[in-house]
This record gives sequence, structure tokens and C-alpha cells, in this order.
Amino acid sequence: MFGRHRLVSPKRIAIITAAAITFTASLYGGSEANADGIKHLDQIRVALVINAVKYKKIEPLVSLTSPGGFEIGVRGSANTESKTWASISDATIRMSLDQYSMMMLETSDYTTARTLNGKLAVMAEESFVLSRMKLGKMVYQVYYGNLPTKGEAESAAATALKDATVAALTKSAPPVPSGPLHLSAGMYDSEATAQQQIAVYTGAGIQADLVLQENGAGNVAYSVWLGSEATDAKLDLVKQAALKAVPNTPLQPANTKSPYLIRRSDVTSSASPTVAVAHYVTAVGEQKTVIHPKKQGIAVKERMDRKFRGDMEVSTYHDRLALVNELPMDQYLYGVIGAELNSQWPSEALKAQAVAARTYAIVQGNKYEIAQVTDTTLEQAYYGLDKEFTAGNQAVDATKDEVITNMRGLITPVFASNAGGITADSTEAWGNSVDYLRSVASPDEGAEQGKAIWYQIQLADGRIGFVHSMYVKDSGQKDKAGKAIYEATESDVNVRLAPYVDNLANPSIAKLATKEKVVILGQERESNAYSWIRGPYTLSEIKSKLEAAKININGELTSLEISKRGPSGRAIELKANGVIVKVDNPDAIRGLLGGLPSTLFEIEGAGSYTGTSSSATSVANIAILSGSGVVTSSSSSDSVYVLAGKQTQPTAVKKTELMTLSSTGLSKPAVTGTVGSSIPPKGSTALQGNQIIFRGKGFGHGVGMSQWGAKGFAEKGYDYKKILQTYFTGVNITKE
Repeated sequence: MFGRHRLVSPKRIAIITAAAITFTASLYGGSEANADGIKHLDQIRVALVINAVKYKKIEPLVSLTSPGGFEIGVRGSANTESKTWASISDATIRMSLDQYSMMMLETSDYTTARTLNGKLAVMAEESFVLSRMKLGKMVYQVYYGNLPTKGEAESAAATALKDATVAALTKSAPPVPSGPLHLSAGMYDSEATAQQQIAVYTGAGIQADLVLQENGAGNVAYSVWLGSEATDAKLDLVKQAALKAVPNTPLQPANTKSPYLIRRSDVTSSASPTVAVAHYVTAVGEQKTVIHPKKQGIAVKERMDRKFRGDMEVSTYHDRLALVNELPMDQYLYGVIGAELNSQWPSEALKAQAVAARTYAIVQGNKYEIAQVTDTTLEQAYYGLDKEFTAGNQAVDATKDEVITNMRGLITPVFASNAGGITADSTEAWGNSVDYLRSVASPDEGAEQGKAIWYQIQLADGRIGFVHSMYVKDSGQKDKAGKAIYEATESDVNVRLAPYVDNLANPSIAKLATKEKVVILGQERESNAYSWIRGPYTLSEIKSKLEAAKININGELTSLEISKRGPSGRAIELKANGVIVKVDNPDAIRGLLGGLPSTLFEIEGAGSYTGTSSSATSVANIAILSGSGVVTSSSSSDSVYVLAGKQTQPTAVKKTELMTLSSTGLSKPAVTGTVGSSIPPKGSTALQGNQIIFRGKGFGHGVGMSQWGAKGFAEKGYDYKKILQTYFTGVNITKE
């Protein structure tokens, strides 16, 4: 949610870079939090697709599916819903705005049309295929883009044509602009009569579409519109051809200021050219098209096929299509609880989440002008029907209309997945002090219960990594230093840099063959919402991450340190090469370092085993870092610089001396023998290259309520009110 950016739900762990957040006055409650006087919301509007300043999810076309079909109505600027304009038995429909596209190809060969569309589909703009009758035969038109201006559409097509395959498939004729200019060829009381007139025009090779409009008496009528042109000159050519084909039919420019729906046949995703879905094109402007499912639930392809309760509204917002899900507040909360928590959690934790989520939604007001919230973690995750579970719905019903208030009114109850044992003070995330958001102890350790053990291993080539304990077993052998040797129990066992599975952020660095032997250096619990490891990274990689975030580093990165911590111990200031790294707010530090799960972390040297492999014991450019200090690489060939504890100046240490690392940071240098000639004593770590790891606790910004902590408190016997009053200082639970 806003001020939350939940990086993980209790059901999954993922690395997501946290966006910088401006902590607004709404957090303080009272009149500022309720400037619109909002005390109760029976209905809520959720932006699924929107071109807003605060959030952009642009989809020129949306595909909606409901097994029972749909009823479509239209409302204008007064927001009063008219009678149903169309009742559709089809399970799937598509919706778009009447804007500018480029017709890249018209062909009678469906296979060619599909091939071109497949190529365009992976490019920047939307592509789609319409089927039409023309001169007595079926043709397929491939369109690219659905954009506010003709120039944007032409530019998009020019870019697409740079692809050799696209250019080859469209060489028969140049792309043709399509736009929102139409001619009206009459209005009819029945669809059948309108279709007869359409057949006359298409038989003459003129594009004609069925259009649903209001007849002036509040009833739906069927119009015939000709052409979809981008210029008046092109529209005039259509008029001349139409008058030649049907001389006595009066033609006039279509009134696109009044509500309308153009119905076309869409075969974009069809396996057969004879199977089309209805594609409704809606007016740009104040028109709002409302889609109601005949049976509960509408799945939205562009939102990962999630199925949502309530209705969908298609409109224009900032010149692009907007899709808003409108539904009762409690039904929305069902979808929030389903997305945020787990069906096995205690009911009191679910109730706490329900009250927090309801309060948060209400204080948003009209955040996006046409909607209160999005379905993303910019506010709070909302995944609809498919994620709902009975206990979550019951928690919402049991707390109906309950909200969190303080002496100034509704608060903004931010929350995160896991606080790592202690929540953050608001100053540690966003720099603002908020009286009800203070650091408190939180029982979050349940997130690591049952997590698997991973073994830290050394490969034959000296590289260090982790393997899941499930895929190796003790061979009964030991190496010369007495370290256990394990062997892989199957083929292609992944070796990863850190003990967790994420093929994008933590890809496999090697694969073990069946019975391949490795040396066991130690073990770690699988990274989870409570405790985690990220890395190892070289200083060069860290520099790249900083520069990607537009943090300029002069020369090589030689030191990185946490120079200030907040009340809960979270990093609130970072220094690179001794210079403070400027961020919008302390929580943004996570993003700078590649999306760390939280700012409650230490920086440590990446350990390696100093056995017989020379590649594992290289000390060139050694760098050791921890939360309390940093060892930076030296330009000298035989020493490194150590900055530890409260030292203000680094101390030179010979490379033949290893550093003892403790859980609290760097201790005094400990001579442990020449690198590569002996095993470091217990508590010591030989360092491989200039690699570092980040070791931390918690997922999310840590402010407010911890979801895992709420579970922990519920298991200790707290009811939902006590849970909320523990995490939010000085609040009450009241009815709206």
C-alpha cells in the first residue's frame, strides 16, 4: 500500500525494487486525511488500467471474459446509467477507444494476417486483427497501435516497419491510417435492418460498421457508420464512393460527441478465422461504458486473467483507455485479504488486516480522480475472486464498517509483510515523524519456521555457492582439512549465490552432476520474510546498481558503509567512498542496492574456504564490509585498509592477515596464518576477492503493522483490536 510497497506476501517471496515515496499529510489523520469528508464507502472504484500521474498501466485494448456473457450500458457525464444497450451471450469481449491506428495489412489469407500480428504483438504498441466482408469475401485487417493522435500512430508504424519481417509482410501496400472520423448512413430500429444496409455497402467494397446509439427517446437504436478515417479528405473519398454505390441515401458526419458503441469482429486470438469475438469501440470523451456480468465475475486478460467481482467501467482518462472495477467495499476487501494473507492464519490476524485495509481504502478519497485505489501494492494488493478464501471473507464481515481512528480522525494504517522483529519508526522509512507510527517489538519469526536448510559449498574450481539440502547427501568422506564432502543425489542440481530460489535475481551459477562431490563449508536457513541474504556482489556490481539509480560514483567504488541507523536499527544513511548517498527518503536505500527486502541489514564480507584451491584464496582487491564498518581495497599490492567500529580513519592491514568477523561487525584483526596454507579458526572468515553480502531481516518498509507479526500476536492470544493498538500508537477501533 502507499507508504508500504509490500515486497512479499506471506505466500511468496520476491525481490522488488521499492519506489521512492513522498509521505503525505494524510498520514496524520483528522481533516487533512479526510479533506473530502469521506466517512463511509459503500462502493469502491479500483483502477485496473489507467494513465494517471501517480500510476500508469496503459492498455489500448482490454479483453473481458465471463462465462454467462454480459450486459453493456452507457452513461454520460451525468453518471446516470442508461438502459442496457447490448445483452451479449459471448463469454469474451474486447474493448477499445475510437482513436488512431495504422492498418498494416489487408489480406484474404488468415495465416498471413496471424503471422504479421504475431510479429507486431511483441512490439511496443498493441496489435489486433479484425475480420470484415468486402466485395463478397472475407478479409482480415491487421492494425497496429491505438493512440490519441494520427502522428503517434504513424510514428509507431514507422518504427515497426524497421523490422525486416514486418516490412516483408506489408510490402504489398503502405500502412493506412485509421481514425475516429465516420459517416452516418442512417439509424434503424432493428439490428437486422441495419445489417441489411451494411451488406449493401460492404458488397461495394466500403467499410461499414454496426453502431449502437440512443434514439433520443431513451431506447437503443442501430446505426450504420461508414469508414474509420484519420483525415477529412479521406472521409470525403469514402462519401463519394458511398454515394456512387447507394445514390439516394443521405450521408452526414457521424455525431461522435454523443455516446456510441461500434461493434466489430475481432479474430486476434482466434484459432479459426470463423470464430470471432465482439470488439466494442467506445467514444472518446465523457462516455462511460459499463460492463455487467450475467454471472458473478469478470476476468481481465491484461490483469493476469484475474477474475473480479462487480462491474467494469471503460472510459477515457488522459487520452487513454481506463478500466475501473466498481464493486461493494466489503467485496473489494475480500479480494484484498485473499491477496495479502493466507487462509491458514488466525482469524484475529485476518480481522486486523480487514480493518486496516478498510481504513486505508477510505482515506484515499479520489486519489486517481476516477478511482480511489489501484489493484497494486501502491495501495494494497487486490487480486479478486480467485484469491478469496472463506476465513478472509468472514473476517471482513465480522468487522463490517470498523475503522482505525485517533483524536484527529481516520489514520493511514500502513503495513508491511514482516518487520524482522521490530517495526520501523516512520522517520526511518520516509523521514517524517508520525505520532501513531512508532517502533515496537514484533513477533515476526514465524516466517522462517519450516524453511529448508541450504548448504554453502565449494565447487572443484573454487567457486562458492549454495545448494538446497534436499539435493545432496553426505558421502562419508572428508577433505584434508576435515570438511565433510557431500555428493549430488540427482543431475542438474542448481548452485546459487544465495540460499533462495529466484531464477531472475539469483540465477544458477553452476549445475551439479549426479554424485558430483562438493565440500560443505556451512549452512544457512533458506532466505525468507524474516531473515534473508542477498549477494554476493562485487564492489563493481554495487557501483553499477548505484549508477543505475543515478548515483554518481567518481572512480572505482572502494568503500560502502551504513553511516546512520534509526531507532529500530534500520539503515537511514549510506556512504559510498566516504560520501553520503543522497536519497529522497531512507527507505529508498533498498532500491539503490538492487531491491533489498528491507533496510534492517548488515553488510558483510562474502566468506570463502581457504583449502587447497588457489582460486578460492585469491586476496587481490580484498574488501570486507559490515554494518559497523568497512574494509576497502588498497592500491598497495600487499595490504588493505580497515575501517571498523568508530574509527574515522582506516588502518592498513597486511593481506597475509585475515579479519575476524563477528555477528556485531568487525573486530580486531586476527592473524590466522598465510592465506591458502591453513584453515581459519572458528569465528574467522577468509575473503574471496572483493565480494560482499547483505544479511538482513524483514520484508518491506517495516512501518506500522507487520502482517507476520499480527499472526504472531494472534497466536499469543491478542484479539484484532489489541493487535492494531499495539502497532498503531494511541488509536481506537470504531464504526464508520
